[in-house]
Amino acid sequence: MSKYISDFFAKANQNFNLGEKFKAPHSPGSRILPSKTNKNDADYQMRIDAGDMVGTQRNIVLQVNSQAKATPLKEWIKKNKTHGKLATASFDTAAEDPQKEAARVVEELRQKAKENL
Repeated sequence: MSKYISDFFAKANQNFNLGEKFKAPHSPGSRILPSKTNKNDADYQMRIDAGDMVGTQRNIVLQVNSQAKATPLKEWIKKNKTHGKLATASFDTAAEDPQKEAARVVEELRQKAKENL
């Protein structure tokens, strides 16, 4: 199961500047990455959405896409629906090094997702 989580974050790290993406302004509930297309939703199987801002802290939410193909992810959706939060972490938008802060958030999301899946 952790393979799917690792694959998601490997793709995200390869294709996006996570520090910039997490720091950019987002409305709560909006998608941060990947962009919403049927192809992306199937390929990535998961997504990162923006949560509420509390001061300079933005909640980052990892969710499973309805187009997920992996059996463990499909089973998770059946139990939790597609708006269920697989993992959440808080990103400091005022961090001096957004890349380092993003790496910390990704690791926290990865660990929480493994526990919840």
